Amino acid sequence: MKFILLLFVLLPIPSWAEKCERLSDLNALLGTWQSVQSQITRQEQWLQVSDNTFEGNGQTYNEQWKHNESLHLLSMPEGIFYVATVAHNPLPVAFKLTQCEKTRLVFENSSHDFPNKIEYDFIDHDQITVKISGHNNKGFNIEFTRLSENNKAN
Repeated sequence: MKFILLLFVLLPIPSWAEKCERLSDLNALLGTWQSVQSQITRQEQWLQVSDNTFEGNGQTYNEQWKHNESLHLLSMPEGIFYVATVAHNPLPVAFKLTQCEKTRLVFENSSHDFPNKIEYDFIDHDQITVKISGHNNKGFNIEFTRLSENNKAN
């Protein structure tokens, strides 16, 4: 009984999170996305490398600095996870897919300092809003536009 209770505490899975059972249900994320706000450019690129793995790369830069992060979407028996590797964290941080709808993906990790939630809202095929938030929903939004093959930055 203790094991079952512990499992529910560690892995709370709302029933509506089960709409995405395969990583292919998240194919709308594949491609290169760019945001330019206040002289800061952000890019995310997602590629499918297997039935169970998408690899991503995130870059944020301006004329004076550049920040890179390694991103992965992994389909595992326990669910789908968004895993980010960034310079200021000693280990990768995993966020579990907790909400999956046709136009919305929500990944959460309540035990991480910041962020606790990463939300992808698909406005249409070529525009998404990514909301990065912590406790009390404090955070920021990034408006991304899909880049075509002809206008990708190097």
